[in-house]
Amino acid sequence: MHSLTSRFLRDENGATATEYAMLIVFVALAIAVGAQAFGNSLTDLFTRAGAALTGINIPAPPAP
Repeated sequence: MHSLTSRFLRDENGATATEYAMLIVFVALAIAVGAQAFGNSLTDLFTRAGAALTGINIPAPPAP
């Protein structure tokens, strides 16, 4: 029983898995925040472009 307890205390596999899980969570969070910011900027860009193009009349080509 003593050897089982000492082997359990020396085992660090769970700690490594936990560190990798935390790393994956932080990377996913960074990607989500970046995508949100990029999406907001892209929406703003298209909104401003649409507002700038409102009211522009493109003349039809003359009939042949």
